[in-house]
Amino acid sequence: MKTLMIMRSQTSVPGRAGVPGGQIGMIQIARALPSLGAQVNLFVGGPRMAYFAGLDDLDPSYLRWPAWLDTAITAAPRGVRTAGRRLRRRRWLSTVTRLPGFADADVIHVQGLDDAEALLERVGGPIVVTHWGRVGKWMPTGTDARADEALARRISRIRANAEIVAIGHAQAKALADADLPASAVIPPGIDLQHFTPGDRDDARRTLGLPSDERIVLYVGRLAADKNVETLLTAFAGISRRIENSRLLIVGDGPTREDLQHAATRLGVDASVTFLNFVPHDRLPAYYQAADVAVVPSNLLETFCMVALEAIACGCPLIVTDQVPEILHDFPDVPAVSPYDVEGFQEQMTAALHGRLRPADNTRITEYSWSGIARKYADLYQTAHRRGSGEVSSR
Repeated sequence: MKTLMIMRSQTSVPGRAGVPGGQIGMIQIARALPSLGAQVNLFVGGPRMAYFAGLDDLDPSYLRWPAWLDTAITAAPRGVRTAGRRLRRRRWLSTVTRLPGFADADVIHVQGLDDAEALLERVGGPIVVTHWGRVGKWMPTGTDARADEALARRISRIRANAEIVAIGHAQAKALADADLPASAVIPPGIDLQHFTPGDRDDARRTLGLPSDERIVLYVGRLAADKNVETLLTAFAGISRRIENSRLLIVGDGPTREDLQHAATRLGVDASVTFLNFVPHDRLPAYYQAADVAVVPSNLLETFCMVALEAIACGCPLIVTDQVPEILHDFPDVPAVSPYDVEGFQEQMTAALHGRLRPADNTRITEYSWSGIARKYADLYQTAHRRGSGEVSSR
């Protein structure tokens, strides 16, 4: 089966800004499919980003769209910004439809509804689309009838030409509410040869971390929906009571500077370390070194890869109630409300005193990429191209 996978480089969140789950997921699916007999071509719309480190053994093709140009488009006046985005979209479509593996692909698999909609401007279905993000922009406003009618037409076209994959049951419900029912629910996977338990002291020596520190770990984007400021506030409350406690923040994003100021305001800047981007292939050592990992998200996580990685590495974990997929499959993971500072403090205190055990990971094998890829291979059977190579004249 000849499979063309199309994804975007996350230029809006540069390589230093955490690990983009959707991009990592598409790459890992592409790596796992050949063992099932699939011939895979992977196309990345955008420059090679740092998070590809250790994951680009498939030799993907890139559209070398410079990241600085994305920044310029975003900062431009509205009319120029709209024109720039249209130009970028046309170039992307032109490049995709001229790929060597495009005309004879048995299956086309796209990351995200936006790219699926764009591709359907030039090709007929069926295509497979895994939607890794939230669904809010696909919901009608209820206040603008004309806009809602236009959105309904767009949704109808996607629904008629795409096999939609939700990455979790909560997301599947949101898609159904948007009149975009999922054909399948297939969660992301994890490389169980890479994310494994390890010796804490060895991991700390590898990372140059003191053996006597009590380490709280955050991994991910630094953005408002990640609620890291509440984690900082909670940590400030326990750092004065627990000697040698440290908060490691791995990632970057738009709220980094605000969070650094918050650490100073809270008086814990000496006990909080902001790390630059850590490549995907080096993350396991951080989970192995930490006493506890925390996911403080205040908005629904469609699926939380960080939580899955921590569980696989045997790192005790605290989450909020905004990660329902993890809490369903790993019910012994403690959860608190997003702004429950005392709840965070109670759980972190238990972890730093060795009273919070790692989650029961007996179900972690269900998330192996080989098993996830098999689910996609089964879905592909319903999405073989009819009239492959036919490109619309639009």
